Amino acid sequence: MIKSPHPCCAVLSLLFGVLALGACAQAPAAVPEEAPASPVRLETVKRESFQPELTVLATVQPGGTAEVTVPAGGRLSYPARFSTGLVSGVEVRAGEVLAHVSLQDAEAALSEARLRVQAAESELARHQRAFDAGVEAAATLATYKSEAALAHSRLTAAQDRLGRLDLRAPLSGRLIVDRRIAPGSEVAAGAVLGRIAAGGALRVEGRAAAADRDRLHPGLTVRFAMSGGSGGSPGTTAMGAGVVREVAPVVDAGGTVALVAEVTDPTGLPAPGEGVELRVALDRHEQAVTVPEEALVVVDSGSALFVAERWRDGYIAKRRPVTTGARGNGRVEIVRGLAPGDKVIVGGAALLTSGDAVTAVTEPAPGTPTTQGAGQ
Repeated sequence: MIKSPHPCCAVLSLLFGVLALGACAQAPAAVPEEAPASPVRLETVKRESFQPELTVLATVQPGGTAEVTVPAGGRLSYPARFSTGLVSGVEVRAGEVLAHVSLQDAEAALSEARLRVQAAESELARHQRAFDAGVEAAATLATYKSEAALAHSRLTAAQDRLGRLDLRAPLSGRLIVDRRIAPGSEVAAGAVLGRIAAGGALRVEGRAAAADRDRLHPGLTVRFAMSGGSGGSPGTTAMGAGVVREVAPVVDAGGTVALVAEVTDPTGLPAPGEGVELRVALDRHEQAVTVPEEALVVVDSGSALFVAERWRDGYIAKRRPVTTGARGNGRVEIVRGLAPGDKVIVGGAALLTSGDAVTAVTEPAPGTPTTQGAGQ
């Protein structure tokens, strides 16, 4: 007699069968042995002629200036045109009143002189009537005429003194105001309210770092630019040109070196007193090793970059410390750390670590459709 299997045994057999089928259907996915290579742009190092450039902040200065100074201390006021004070860049005419200095004693003397004139004229008129009536001698009348003339002379002197406190432009030109003085301020004698740009060739004065002193000398060509424009490099407006004429022989207390450039092409330059960028074309370096500025990465020990080295069938990134030199036109000179033939990673270096696998890519030419765009 054949016995039927126990119900529990049947259930267990069914469960084992289901598990076996599931194990066969869901095989584990293969785990990649290494991360995919990062796409980067490479540039092969070579020696070539390099034009370094130094950029410093500078100020446009006129060929000559005439100062507007306060002749005597007092309270300052301005005509309606300069109600809030003198402003740089404004054109003025020779003889135009730019400001007025009020002196209490001068104004009081003028008021007193006017009263004395009125009194002297009144007395003269009274004695003139007496003389005309025949009751007063001619000598007495002459005395009062002299007193009236003296009063008028004193009034003229008081008016002249007060008139000299009108500060007038000594010549026609453009104002340069280094420090605006508000109306109502008390000023001392000799205070300079501003300067007026005179004729002559413009010049641009700037200050460079002490470390750049040995690279500067008279005769270097310069370009001028102003930040925030649309010409030249992004964010700047290209303007005129000039030549370095003077470089200070010593470093000042602030750790900078003064230099002066003569303007040979004033195209687009702002008014005297305004700021510009002074871009000095330094002496050309022959057989220099340079890389784009974006290839550099900052590390604790200074500057470094990534070099692509051959590994198996591709490249790996190796970080290499370098010593940098001059800069210009978006490139930086590498003085130590690179050799001709090295392949420098110039695009995508910021996201790399030493030892990462990389693959070289090239940027498509302008107007070339990308693979992604073609599939859409």
